[in-house]
Amino acid sequence: MKAIAPTLIGCLLTAAMIPAANAAVENLQIQSNATGLCQSALPAWDTNLRKRPLGMVNEGESATFVTCSFTTVIDQGGGGGVTQDSVIRYFGMFLTSSVAEPQTLSCTGVIGYPGSPDLQYVALSVDVSSETPDSNYLYFYPTDADPEQATFHQLASLSCRLPPGTGIGDTYVGIRLDDA
Repeated sequence: MKAIAPTLIGCLLTAAMIPAANAAVENLQIQSNATGLCQSALPAWDTNLRKRPLGMVNEGESATFVTCSFTTVIDQGGGGGVTQDSVIRYFGMFLTSSVAEPQTLSCTGVIGYPGSPDLQYVALSVDVSSETPDSNYLYFYPTDADPEQATFHQLASLSCRLPPGTGIGDTYVGIRLDDA
């Protein structure tokens, strides 16, 4: 019995260090209410924004700007670098409006980090209305930046112009994570 125990422990330790055969690439979506990820671009615009648990709304009489930074998950790759298999597939948000007449909400997606040679800016807009809540979404896909692009860098943010009566409810970021 004493001879079997060290062999058994050695086998268990070896098995624990071998990666699982079922490791695979996973597509995940991280969701959050805008109140936790977004803020006014300048303190002067705080007076127009109402931050509630379900989102933030421009209750002022003029447009205001909001900045949102998404929470992502990255794989450090063991060597301190980020693996190319852990990337953003898309990011976006659900928008709200208390106005029946369509309001154009425009956003610029900023992908990358300060000083990056691959920093990208992507401008998109969408008309939102209280009459069409099921279509009040704005998503950024890699092909919006470049028709040949398949993924985004792991860091993504937005700067949005919110007309009066509009707001941001939920935010979404789709991640491709290689858990091998």
